[in-house]
Amino acid sequence: MKKDEIARQKLFDGHEEKCLQEVFEIKNLKIKLTDFYNSPLTALKKETDNTNFDILIKESKFNLINSFTEKYISEDGLEIHYLKNNDMIFLFSYGEYQPGRYMLFLESIWYYNLS
Repeated sequence: MKKDEIARQKLFDGHEEKCLQEVFEIKNLKIKLTDFYNSPLTALKKETDNTNFDILIKESKFNLINSFTEKYISEDGLEIHYLKNNDMIFLFSYGEYQPGRYMLFLESIWYYNLS
């Protein structure tokens, strides 16, 4: 796997209802919150080998939280989600940052080879 050299980007900051309506264009791909919301980073762990997954976690500086369910969070404390499209994995952090205030970041994009 190889990391794209893009900077972390804030995509949304506001009420959750508005975020659900937004369409974000990233790398000529139209993405909505509902495209990745039910894909926590822990699910990607089952789809990739441990070495690549560990590199992704280390380089992204995500933290593992073991509570009722295992989840990865960003430096801001937002849960990490992913979206796979062709040979790319988009990593997003999303969640309630303050009461009623939701934030969405594009954390990074990774390229992987399916063969």
